[in-house]
Amino acid sequence: MGADLLTQETDREKYVIDFFGITTFPLIWLGASDEDVEGDWRWVATGERVSMNASYWQPGQPDWVNIDDYLCLFNSIRYLWWDVNGSTLGYFFCETATI
Repeated sequence: MGADLLTQETDREKYVIDFFGITTFPLIWLGASDEDVEGDWRWVATGERVSMNASYWQPGQPDWVNIDDYLCLFNSIRYLWWDVNGSTLGYFFCETATI
């Protein structure tokens, strides 16, 4: 049974992440990247496009810097999406398919 980094594809998933992670983890890795094509954010597990919904992204993010190819949640006031480079330290959750 394999596992992938967490995806956040719905408002409900966002609520669960906020609830369990709030104040505990300053940065949480998500399983998305634009490493293959700059600006084309995809969930690694499914290949589906990442929502560019402005309510998920920190204002000013993604900032289109070429070295920032990975998606994370950064907890300032609430968890919002940031694009960061691969050397950024953070926590992660994994998910598996329902058995």
